[in-house]
Amino acid sequence: MILTVQQAEDRILSAVSVLEPENRHISDSLGCVLAQDLYAQECLPPFRNSSMDGFAVMSKDVQLARIDQPVQLSVNEIIPAGNVPKLILQSGQAAKIMTGAMLPDGADSVVMVEDTESISEYVKVFQSVNSLENVRLPGESVKTGDLVMPKGKLIRAQEVAMMAALNVQEILVFRLPTVAVISTGDELADLGSNLSPGKIRDSNRYGIMAQLQEMGCQSIDLGICGDKEKNIEETLLDGLLKADALITSGGVSVGEYDVVKSVLSRLGQINFWRVAMKPGKPQAFGLVDGKPIFGLPGNPVSSLTVFELFVRPALRKMAGFSALKRPIFQTTLNQDVVNNTDRVNYMRVLVEKREGKYYAKVTGPQGSGILYSLVLANGLVVIPANTRVKAGESVEMQFFEDAL
Repeated sequence: MILTVQQAEDRILSAVSVLEPENRHISDSLGCVLAQDLYAQECLPPFRNSSMDGFAVMSKDVQLARIDQPVQLSVNEIIPAGNVPKLILQSGQAAKIMTGAMLPDGADSVVMVEDTESISEYVKVFQSVNSLENVRLPGESVKTGDLVMPKGKLIRAQEVAMMAALNVQEILVFRLPTVAVISTGDELADLGSNLSPGKIRDSNRYGIMAQLQEMGCQSIDLGICGDKEKNIEETLLDGLLKADALITSGGVSVGEYDVVKSVLSRLGQINFWRVAMKPGKPQAFGLVDGKPIFGLPGNPVSSLTVFELFVRPALRKMAGFSALKRPIFQTTLNQDVVNNTDRVNYMRVLVEKREGKYYAKVTGPQGSGILYSLVLANGLVVIPANTRVKAGESVEMQFFEDAL
């Protein structure tokens, strides 16, 4: 049975569940998703303060201040940030104040230091100000009891800063998956070893672990396993004890030595699919003890592409994200492309943005073993089955990283 891309995606996403939440210190929460609504227990800012270096004044005292007609006020105190004003400001007075410092009682505005001239114990003001000008009010940013961040919010640097400002030390977040990764095949050689005849370097494992790292997930490196069922089974069981999900690379096709199929079938409920896509037709997916197993093809471009289209969205669902897939954009192709197969073709392209529009250039030969075509690319264009696209026509695409 051949599945469509949508059918495969739906089956995978319906099978995975969000992981249980955990408490993390806010300094270790970056990239996680909130598992609770966060309400402010304090207001921010907590008191009236100056947004400028300058002089706290009564606005009515400087209403007529002009460059050619300054108003002179006596300076009654200096208020650095972090200090509490000692005096109540009276009419005809000013208090020298620093950015962030508490406004003294009696003052209702701040004149910027650039609009003043200090002379001994006095200050000349050359610019009028309105009431509350250059003043931050209590709760101006957040009031006590406000919903600051809803459950499902992605924690970025700005969210960490806000939590610190509100005295939040620990926060409940959805746990990021830990994923075990294994490469299978007698033909694989690891880094640093001699490349004997018939062997190839194992690039898939390192590429997949890098994709996991880019997502913020932890990976467990299970190394290379040859085509011996006993070794593969022992390694997979060991990985499942430590991880929330497991990714295999190779051994899910129809070859005589693709023994991963039989091993996975014994371990749990695994489905072996042919998906109507290129690259990435042979795949496997299923659950072992409730943990998802992703069987990726052995060809490097196929492996990394299947991860991008199917594994990444599933892991994001497990981590509590609501937006699972990368955004889809429209781009203009630079050449004619013919897809005369019954499979959707995901072509590697280099996309540039010019005058607000995206333009895509195919990165050379598109064979599933040509890893360099991915190195040159920053996105994938989607060529539907049995379709001819002419140069200059628009097609759907997605970036590997953030959009340009």
